Amino acid sequence: MRVNVLGPLQVVAVDGAPVEVRGKRLRWLLIRLAMEPGHVVAADRLIADLWPDEPPVDGPAALQSLVSRLRRSVGAGVISSHASGYRLEASTDVEAFARTRDAALWRGAAFEEAPFALDEAVRLALLRDDLAGLEALAAAHPLREDVQARLMLALNAAGRRSDALAVFARVRSALADELGVDPGEALAAAHLTVLRERVSRGNLPAPVGSFVGRAGDLAALVELLRDNRLVTLTGFGGVGKTRLALTHAASVPQAWFVELDSAAEPLAALDAALGPNPLAAPLFSRLGSSLVVLDNCEHVVDAAAALCVRLLAEAPDARVLATSREPLGIPGEVVHPVAPLGLDHAVGLFSARVGSALDPGVVRRVCAALDGIPLALELAAARARSLSAAQLESRVDSRLRLLDRGARTGPARHRTLRAVIDWSWELLDDAERTLLARLAVFVGGATAEAVHFVCGAGSRRGTPELGTPTSQRTQEVRQDQDLWDTEDLLAALVEKSLVVRSGERYRLLETVREYALEQGRTDPARHAAYYVALAERNEPLLRGPEQLDALKVFDVERSNLDAAQAWAVRHDVTVARRMMAARTWHWLVMTKRFEEIRRWAALTPDDPLSEVLASLGTPAALAAAERLWEEDLPTALCALMLTSGQIWGQTALAERLEVLAGRLERSPDAWMRAFAALVRGLVAGEFSEGSAPRAETAYREALRGFRAVGDRWAVVFGLSCLVMVLINRGAFAEGFQAVSEARQVAAELGEPESVLVPMSVLMQAARIKIRIGDLAGAREDLELVPPSPFGLDRARITQAYGEMAYFSGDFEQAVTLYRQALDATEDSPARQFRATVHAGLGLALTRLGQLGEAGEHHGHALDTVNRSADGPARAMVLEWYADWLCAQGDTRGARDALGEAERLRGGPSSDPAVVQLRDRVRAEVGVDR
Repeated sequence: MRVNVLGPLQVVAVDGAPVEVRGKRLRWLLIRLAMEPGHVVAADRLIADLWPDEPPVDGPAALQSLVSRLRRSVGAGVISSHASGYRLEASTDVEAFARTRDAALWRGAAFEEAPFALDEAVRLALLRDDLAGLEALAAAHPLREDVQARLMLALNAAGRRSDALAVFARVRSALADELGVDPGEALAAAHLTVLRERVSRGNLPAPVGSFVGRAGDLAALVELLRDNRLVTLTGFGGVGKTRLALTHAASVPQAWFVELDSAAEPLAALDAALGPNPLAAPLFSRLGSSLVVLDNCEHVVDAAAALCVRLLAEAPDARVLATSREPLGIPGEVVHPVAPLGLDHAVGLFSARVGSALDPGVVRRVCAALDGIPLALELAAARARSLSAAQLESRVDSRLRLLDRGARTGPARHRTLRAVIDWSWELLDDAERTLLARLAVFVGGATAEAVHFVCGAGSRRGTPELGTPTSQRTQEVRQDQDLWDTEDLLAALVEKSLVVRSGERYRLLETVREYALEQGRTDPARHAAYYVALAERNEPLLRGPEQLDALKVFDVERSNLDAAQAWAVRHDVTVARRMMAARTWHWLVMTKRFEEIRRWAALTPDDPLSEVLASLGTPAALAAAERLWEEDLPTALCALMLTSGQIWGQTALAERLEVLAGRLERSPDAWMRAFAALVRGLVAGEFSEGSAPRAETAYREALRGFRAVGDRWAVVFGLSCLVMVLINRGAFAEGFQAVSEARQVAAELGEPESVLVPMSVLMQAARIKIRIGDLAGAREDLELVPPSPFGLDRARITQAYGEMAYFSGDFEQAVTLYRQALDATEDSPARQFRATVHAGLGLALTRLGQLGEAGEHHGHALDTVNRSADGPARAMVLEWYADWLCAQGDTRGARDALGEAERLRGGPSSDPAVVQLRDRVRAEVGVDR
């Protein structure tokens, strides 16, 4: 919803329909909240403003009633309640004006002249500072000296000096007659400024439309031109260099605008801009301390540079602000690149030009697709008058065709988006055009090395080995020269504002890339060859000390890797398979991007790895898994482990994993040997009976190996496995130490919850904190767990909250949450998880005295977990079952269950609850004897 108050109150629903608000007091309430968008307005402040003369007997009740009525008009969610007052949950033109200073947002007197809003209306109107608005404001407030002073300065700036002096005379007389006082400091200072300023301000054209989103650039220009005499604004065509220069120039005492667009001789253009010269004074002596704006220098860059050299030498008090798509390249020049608008400012400009409400999401997507280029936004806004929002969005990827009409009176180079790039293209030499056309193959930018390999001379005559630093290359002189040529051409395109450099990367704006693609000179096969080699080189580094750098490569180059793989699946199956093998560890293990795995695996033919990944955990993967079995690739190992026993069955999988561990132990690779220990731990801990101690030993051995090779992910994975064993046997202090280390190491990976581990580190930390009594800390950890699309993950969180309720003594809430967790995983194959939930539900029901239903759930837990080979999980379920048996009075049965649990685990539990139960059972059985 949108609330507009810079004029008569206007409320617009999300779908663009007007919303009527009747009644003065209701309108005042909405206006008062809109005066402070995004802030809670205190209730006592609202009461004082809405009932200034006769406050109601029960002010809070009256205000609450008014709020309720307003909510019925505009919607309950539009006004939110808070402890101290109320807040408007809607966008406002006040907020937009504060961000953009766009005078076009005003539709009349602000806030409907509500008495409580008078000072705020004046403050905002002064910020607007347009002449018509100031004259209206001054007429409404004839004795407001700050308003009258601002009006005098604005009239004088517009060349109406006599009108400005007349304002002073009128206000001075009114102050004397009505208040018996003289003008104050602000009015007197404005009068003195008008009296002193007699010189011409120059020939600047009057601005048309609002100026959006360049506050930082304007502030930088003030600083740069204070300390330097020549500043050149560079940037892509249509990015707003001219408008920025003119806006700054309007703030200086005297400025001259020199348009070089079609000028054959810049010196003559400057002379013409200065106007008649009846005394035939020397050209540069006429400038004094003026600012000269030289616009569009790129068309005559050499002549413009020569003019600046003379001007700066012969007019020592003058300064030059030039605009050009490339620097002038002369001594003393300071270059200030003008970037496209940020997304929020781009949206503001587009919306201001459209002048009607469009879907905000559509507007943001359109503005992002247009790279925030002001000219493109202006042209798109013009098209929005004849196209629906959906049509505009569907066509925006064809920018050059969509934005094919502009202002009839504008310069030819700015009438269409294509004309903007045509202008720049014509200024390039053949080598620059060739490289620009080839750069279109990259998506999301590229390094200089990639550009050289794919687009430079190296793509024709060979190239140094990928990844070799320039300083270490020993190839022949010709190849070094090729690299220099490529880098020089890249630098030239950056200078001419057609390529954007950000750190070590170079990219094209999407608008330029679309134009460059039309030239038909890209080499996608060479591009794919480079990026599959890059992926293969970095894939092993994901498992060592350079892991973070390798992760950054895969993330930064994601768009290029996608583009290369998309080409390969259509044209080169071998490259497609290589790319699948090189990227899967990053997708599967480091970031859990399962959707990407499934998408690319389905497109990669006759590849066992892809077939397994496309059908993870299903019998359909059997044939492919058999083909993968002999592979020692880390990716293949993880793919096989993730089948969870559903290909060969748990017993067969355990046997195969034992064979695999023996094979990996003989590997010369330290990581493989550590992984062998991890596999042995998994077999002992999840596919065996009585082997939890062996699992714990194996996990610790694996951790030593992973720490030695520097694989952070593997350390986190190993710690997560170890934590599960420690929780199972009740070693909560050791478990907390291990999970704390896991959190610290996972944080180094950037997004710890995105890496593949048996259970979320935050979840494990919360579960341990619950058991050691830190319920507040557990809640904090659970609130940090990000939302998951997987039902099992959400059910784990529900179970954890159920455990919090159980250990806090709220057994009814625990029952409710455990039931929710079971309902959410009704069709899940996660047997161990469902068994523990059933058992937890049985514990809670036992505490509530509902022993019959509790027994049913303990029975479900036993039936479920006994279908698993996971001895420790079965032990835990039996210990909780023993609790129910004891409550039934069957202490002998409880003793037997506890004994079997110790056998299945391979040792007793030190969980305080289990220890207490075991002591009680032993005491009672001993008495019974």
